[in-house]
Amino acid sequence: MITNARTLAGCLVTMLIQHRNAALLPKSRLSVICALVAATAAVIFAPGVLCAQKPEPSAQERAYRERVARNPQDVEALAGMATLQAQRGDYTEAIASYRALLKITPADHDAKVGLARALAFDGQYDAALQTYQELLKLRADDTDALEGMGRVEMWSGHMPAALAIFLDLASHYPANPDYGVALARVQMNLQHYSEARKTLTTLLAAHPGNRDAQIELADLDLEEGRQESALRRYNQVIKKNPTDIEALEGNARVAYYRGDLAYAHNLAAKIVADNPRDVSALLLLADIERAMHRTKQANALAARAQAIEPHNGDVRELEDSLRLDAEPSLHTAASYSREIGTGSPTAAEDLTSFGYETTWGFYTLPRSDAYLSLNYLPSQVPNGGIGGAAGPSQILYRQTFYATPQITVRAGVGMVRFGPGGLVTVPSQTQQITSAGIRPLGFASISYTQSKRFTLDVTGARAAITYTPTADRLGVVDERLSVGFNYRLDSKTDARFEPYADNAESISYPHTVLGGVSTFNQVDHDRGGGASLSLTRKLFQQPAFKLDVGYDGLLYGFTNQSTIPYLGFFNPGFYQRHYFTTHLVAKLHGPVGLDFSSGTGIQQIDHSTPIKAALLFSPALTFKVSRRFSLRLGYTYYDSAQSLGTLRGNAVQVSTDTRF
Repeated sequence: MITNARTLAGCLVTMLIQHRNAALLPKSRLSVICALVAATAAVIFAPGVLCAQKPEPSAQERAYRERVARNPQDVEALAGMATLQAQRGDYTEAIASYRALLKITPADHDAKVGLARALAFDGQYDAALQTYQELLKLRADDTDALEGMGRVEMWSGHMPAALAIFLDLASHYPANPDYGVALARVQMNLQHYSEARKTLTTLLAAHPGNRDAQIELADLDLEEGRQESALRRYNQVIKKNPTDIEALEGNARVAYYRGDLAYAHNLAAKIVADNPRDVSALLLLADIERAMHRTKQANALAARAQAIEPHNGDVRELEDSLRLDAEPSLHTAASYSREIGTGSPTAAEDLTSFGYETTWGFYTLPRSDAYLSLNYLPSQVPNGGIGGAAGPSQILYRQTFYATPQITVRAGVGMVRFGPGGLVTVPSQTQQITSAGIRPLGFASISYTQSKRFTLDVTGARAAITYTPTADRLGVVDERLSVGFNYRLDSKTDARFEPYADNAESISYPHTVLGGVSTFNQVDHDRGGGASLSLTRKLFQQPAFKLDVGYDGLLYGFTNQSTIPYLGFFNPGFYQRHYFTTHLVAKLHGPVGLDFSSGTGIQQIDHSTPIKAALLFSPALTFKVSRRFSLRLGYTYYDSAQSLGTLRGNAVQVSTDTRF
């Protein structure tokens, strides 16, 4: 965004001065420098203006150079040459020319302003500030020097200092909209969004046709998640000027944020093709390529941007992020949970479990993410109908392949080792059985994005049910087929509907009948089906505070739970649960953040039972220790059905994420 403004403004400066050369250059050097000053006032942000092509020295500049060669004291030729050198982006030569001019006329105000601006555009911020300060010592209300100093403070990252300068300029010179636009940009950089909106709204009330203020207000809308408003403002600018680069980039950025990557990519690619040295457009296209998992293309675009502006902080940040994306990742988690049934004390179940997980991520294959996960879930039931302890473990390799912007394929294979091994007792059987051993796992999924609003997912999976000792001993696996429909109602509201059918099956084991007189081997099946529906509304979207609200509903049942032996997990004939959900993410202080989720609603187990309250409460503290390491401490309380039935439960978890 900022780089784009710089590039556009720089090109406008070039065109303006080139267009007026015939009229201006024969006049006094004062007129020439004033023309440059007026033109460069359009350059709002950042040094190093670079147009699509840096022009060769004009005939007029070569004539000035010849005059200076013949007479080094020719101040008019020096001033004209410096102006034209700065105009075409050759700041090194412009600085030398201005300094030669000031040796002859050390009190020349216009030459000092020109020198300071050339130094600033060349990235020599300290030298530029020193020159502006010398001007202000001579005249404290020098608006050229104040404005220039404010912009240098912005470019060098000294936002509080820039804020003070532009607050003063905007209040004393309200008729100049450039000061108001610059003030709003500083306020946005400081994340003073309400103040920036007030500044821009006031400015547009006085100057309704101000294009820069309209663009800035659209950028602010986009920053705050008001995508519809931002798009409307960008399109208003495009309607007046179909080739406005910043407005076109904004349009593409809205599509990118909405997830419409194909449209965003096509538009950003065209902008880059038309403006190959527009760093902002290059970065946007690189971000889109990165989102489409085209790492090679994203790196190539970042390298192009770096060659144009080697000191650009946004370029360095993107390159760092791309390097980080390619590095292996490690996720670890350790958890403890206890679920207690809410039935009578004599029949209540009590399940205690510990969970350990390690997941390695690898990102070296083109358009692919690969993960290897190891899980260990020892559990114990001190009392109740399922009793005993188990310690299952799993290993799973999964890979995601981003085939096209519309199609994503996911698949995984693995195995589970059930526990505890040897002869074990299971409910409904009078004779012990041999505990389950190793069984294969896997899944396959394909996602198709028809448009920016609709995505279809189809998934088939075979997963182990290991969270109760009985299911673990019987080696129960769940085979599930689901179809997910994702629909974006608007820029802030998403909906997902997912019906599914599943079949839980045990190993083949000897069933005892007639009091243990005879046995036969059989696989137990427990079939069911259901659906989930969720709605999520982004209520607030700020960099330091995000709040989503919504609805989460679940409805399911098992068809033959009363005709087979108990497989160890919660399998009601009918169950429904409805939550009003909230999800809050906030930065508390420095690297410390808060991630809070909750669900409040109702639940019912079987048609004949009363409807009861349901609650989910899950706060977590997050610690962003560095770019490569983060820590999360979480707690969860729930009183809805999870594994054993009508129960309440508590869980704590510690997890880490590391990049290498």
